[in-house]
Amino acid sequence: MHRGRNPVAATHVLVLVPVRELAVQVHSMTERLAQFTSIRAALVVGGLSANVQAASLRTRPEIVIATPGRLIDHVRNTHSVGLEDLAALVLDEADRLLEMGFLEEIREIVRHCPRRRQTLLFSATLTSGVEDLAEFSMKNPARLSADQIGTTPGTLTEEVLRLRPGAAANKEAHLLALVCRTFTKRVIVFARTKQQAHRLKIIMGLSGLKTAELHGDLTQTMRLAALESFRTGEATHLVATDVAARGLDIAGVDAVVSFDAPRTLASYLHRVGRTARAGKKGTAVTFMEESDRKLVKAVAKRGSKLVARALPQKAVDEFQAKIEGMADQIKEVEYEEKAEKHLRRAEMEATKAENLVEHSKEIHARPAKTWFQSEREKKAHSKASLKASEREDVDELEDVVAGRAGRAAGLVSGGKASGKTLKRIQKEANEKVKLPEGKRARRALAEAKLREKEKRMWGGAEELDDQMLGKRKAKTVSGVKSVKRLERDARMTGGIASKVLKNFRETASIG
Repeated sequence: MHRGRNPVAATHVLVLVPVRELAVQVHSMTERLAQFTSIRAALVVGGLSANVQAASLRTRPEIVIATPGRLIDHVRNTHSVGLEDLAALVLDEADRLLEMGFLEEIREIVRHCPRRRQTLLFSATLTSGVEDLAEFSMKNPARLSADQIGTTPGTLTEEVLRLRPGAAANKEAHLLALVCRTFTKRVIVFARTKQQAHRLKIIMGLSGLKTAELHGDLTQTMRLAALESFRTGEATHLVATDVAARGLDIAGVDAVVSFDAPRTLASYLHRVGRTARAGKKGTAVTFMEESDRKLVKAVAKRGSKLVARALPQKAVDEFQAKIEGMADQIKEVEYEEKAEKHLRRAEMEATKAENLVEHSKEIHARPAKTWFQSEREKKAHSKASLKASEREDVDELEDVVAGRAGRAAGLVSGGKASGKTLKRIQKEANEKVKLPEGKRARRALAEAKLREKEKRMWGGAEELDDQMLGKRKAKTVSGVKSVKRLERDARMTGGIASKVLKNFRETASIG
């Protein structure tokens, strides 16, 4: 970054991150590192003033930290981004960038970057999508691994709290018992949806816990304030969605509780990575329902030592009664928040109308904004990326099972395992075979399986293919004729189909 005494203003480094909170963290650390230099850093994320960001970008700061969506907005609409002198492109949390559906945005940004540059890509999990991203954004990359991919630190204690079908209704009581009795401070609780995270925040707040929330329904100012309150210790618990699962470095997190189990193994690894950092101890507790068995099995097969955690039923019943007693308070809080939300929206609409009247000429003189992708397209890309990630987790689990089968076969050949063990492991591996997605491919697979079965019945000779097909065809034709004969007899005699079928069977048995 050293450019001499009077350097020409230009942007030399672009850092792309998936979420706003991580961008704020990177920007804050960059400013601290560059505080005694002339290097400037600009923050370009959604939720903050686009006009202020455009003015900052026009001054050509040396480093730009951005989320892909807002950067594309500036590239297409404000024309304030200059990447012609870019020397380094950094893609942080690349797997998360792809999961959130930013692939097309990244492609567009890479097209605006000069070819002669250094590209650095960071990812905690190496998926096929990340490899494809590296292929089109990098040339002959050198791969460096700080640790074995897909592993958790040795100082982390991983626990599973199993909820049986009857106990799943008291899930919130289990969480409250856990955070009030065992994990009383520096705890992050992950929920799957924004609505669930907000409800947990209300319940924990009414229970006397200093709780902050972090999810997409909050404004950017509120999200940053919640994160700062937890970081400084003002809030002892943080309830969040997967927004907080990637890259955030919060010192001294004692425990991570997954109230809703993550959908993918990669998400699990990122969640538990918020604790036990830099050699410190930490605990990760995952609530497991019947639908979460696949994930827990995948985690166990990765080599993690999962410890079962149980809560006294008496304590769970007490907290369940406490939650039921708070039902009216919870409804009251939700009603007040809903009224405040409607009031804020009305004020925003009124302010917008005033601005339209007061500055109508200036507003209509501006060029119309263009969008790189519509909201529907973004959701579709994000959904497809999540499905691909889930499929990849299943494939990895199948590879592990197949590897076990192969090792077992080696043991049997060496005389170290019984035939029953080999058959059991091979059966497990065969059950994990994944069906192809297309209908034609599935039909072809079924046809191949049927041929294999018939070959085994006929001795497996290749020259019997025509004979087998002839017999199968004759069997099908005879079956069709039998059904047609039954229908004809039923029409002629006026009898019921069941009686005709019974007579047909008796006749066939006599014949």
